[in-house]
Amino acid sequence: MDMMGYPYAAAAPRNDPQYIAFLEQRIRALEARAQTAIPNTKVVAQSFFTRAFAIWGHYFVAQFIIGLIVGAIMTVVSLIFAGSMAALVGSFADTMSNTGY
Repeated sequence: MDMMGYPYAAAAPRNDPQYIAFLEQRIRALEARAQTAIPNTKVVAQSFFTRAFAIWGHYFVAQFIIGLIVGAIMTVVSLIFAGSMAALVGSFADTMSNTGY
């Protein structure tokens, strides 16, 4: 039986009270650890609007950074294009002035 990457098969269910008490204690410990593991951030706040604006703020900052990078790349590309067009127009103007047109 393929266990999707787990090296061991699932244990057979046990119904003895000692094992159930052990599992209950383990669940309580995991829940207590999960309560302390939640980060102190607005993304997990109770209020819907607080969460919404926190997510929007992350989105805004990410788009701002991406926009700066794309803008810098486009500026370099446009400067290269403008330089090549200026050289082309300059050589065309020199050719026209030399031929008398």
